[in-house]
This record gives sequence, C-alpha cells and structure tokens, in this order.
Amino acid sequence: MKSRRPFGFTLVELLVVIAIIGILVALLLPAVQAAREAARKTDCKSRLKNQTLALQTYHDSQGEFPPGRAGSPRFPTGTEQHSVSWAFYLTPYVEEQALWDAWDPTLRVDDEANALAMRTPVSLFTCPSRREPAADRDFDNNDQPAIVQEAGASGDYAANAGLSTRNGMEGYNLQKFNAETFGPMFTNSAIAARRVVDGLSKTFGIGEKFLPPPIPDAEPGTEDQRRGDTAFFAGDNRHGAVRRSTAGFPKDKGYFASAEESRDLRNRGAFGSEHGGMSHFGYLDGSVHVIQHDIEQDLFNSMAAVGDGGVIPEGTFED
Repeated sequence: MKSRRPFGFTLVELLVVIAIIGILVALLLPAVQAAREAARKTDCKSRLKNQTLALQTYHDSQGEFPPGRAGSPRFPTGTEQHSVSWAFYLTPYVEEQALWDAWDPTLRVDDEANALAMRTPVSLFTCPSRREPAADRDFDNNDQPAIVQEAGASGDYAANAGLSTRNGMEGYNLQKFNAETFGPMFTNSAIAARRVVDGLSKTFGIGEKFLPPPIPDAEPGTEDQRRGDTAFFAGDNRHGAVRRSTAGFPKDKGYFASAEESRDLRNRGAFGSEHGGMSHFGYLDGSVHVIQHDIEQDLFNSMAAVGDGGVIPEGTFED
C-alpha cells in the first residue's frame, strides 16, 4: 500500500515562495515609488496653476502684478521687518481672506499679534515632493533675534525677480526699471501687464525654488536665513520670497559645506525642485510648464526678463 504524501509545503518550497515574493516586491517597489512621485508632481503643478490664476485675478483687481515683497498699501513705508511676500498678497485670491485680515502692517511680521497671518500653513504653497505644510520656518530677524520664539509658515515657490534679486527696500523707481533684466515681481514692484512686452505667455511669474541642505555650523536662528527658506508669508528675507534666473539650476545639492560658504548666496537665489532634473514654472498668462534644468542659460534669462526681446523657440515648453 502506497503511503500518502503529507499535505502542505516543504521548507524548501516555502523558502522558494518567500524568495519569489521578495523579488516581486523589489521589482514593484520602484514602480510604486515612481507612481507616487508622478502623483506628487501632478499635485505640485496643480497648486502652481492655482497660484498663477490668482496672479491674474490680482492683476484684474489691482491693475498690476503683486510685488515680490513689499509693505502694505495701508502702510507702504517701514523696514524689511514690516514687509510681506507676493504669496501673502495672493491670500485674498486663494480663499485665505482671513489671513489677510489678520495682518497688522504697522507691526513687524514676527510680532505675536501677526501670528495668525504669518504662521498659518497653506498647503497650496508647498510642494508635496518636498514636505508637508508646517509652521517651522524662522523669520529673518537678525536685527532683533530675541523678539519671537515661534516660526512662520513654510513655502516652496518664489516670485521671478528677473536676472537679479538685489532690489532693496528703498522703493520702486521707474527710472531704475530695465525691461531687459527685470522680472515682473521684485521688491516693491508694481508691474502692469502692458510692461511685459515679451508677452505674458513667454514670461514666468512664479517658479519652484531650490533649497540647499541644512548648513551644519550655522548659528542658531540663522539656519533658514542662510538657506533662503525663511517664513514664507514674510518678506523680510528677499531669497525667501524672490529668486533670479542667473543663479541657474544648482546641480550639487551639497554646495554649502559651511555657514561661511553660504555667505556667497549663489544657490540661495536659485530656482529648483525635488522632482529631479526639472521644475514647474507658472507663466503670467496662467499656464504652467516644465523647464528642464539643463536649459541654456540665455534662454532661461529670456523667460525671466519682461522685455529683453529674446525669442523662445517652438517646442521649448513642456506640459
């Protein structure tokens, strides 16, 4: 009489099955991660689209694009510590009127009375590939670092100041305006669509911003300022609010080896993203396009300036 083989798996068979499952998981994991990043990219693009539409609505209402950073129309003078960013100017146009109403422009942005306005995270302004919205960014309050212990809301996008971000708080001056080098949104700017002679569809207003890694030996309270990643709704640090095209797209994310090196400010003024080799940019006509990080510098500069007369070749834009 033949003996029956016991029902079930042998140890060898079980190990083979486990090995096969492990191989399948290893093969599928990159695909799952890629799918998740693709979804995050799509979400990032959608958020930027809503920002660019808000730019248009702001222009329709005010007759000009918002400044890259500036004081309030209710309190136009004052120090940088009274300044807010372009993104805060958009809050009434992205269903965040309560934040705008909570701002007291006669007080510093890091004053406790401005906590609701400056420290409320808004997911629209953060890229999901980089981080979740949070109130964890320092204010640029080196002149009075002990005034506040709380941090401001984070943000991952920057206004296009053109070929340079070095436009101080002295005020917008038409005599200084140069269409060949200025972007549409810089410190105290007031640029109407008619001044964008290169065309709204050829000039970007907002782009994703590059962030270098944390600087190991930065003095406490200066880490975010050194990286250009300060409180997003505040305008007290220009690199937290606006960026320039001439900084290019940094290829080495470890550019700053020390706090002393960070004083060069090169990468702190650059556009960039966490998407790998590309970033999203919102144009003044409301469109959003991809720019590859290996783009020719002169072409990128032409997209940043409002009137340099540069020609954007067909096929440059990617959706």
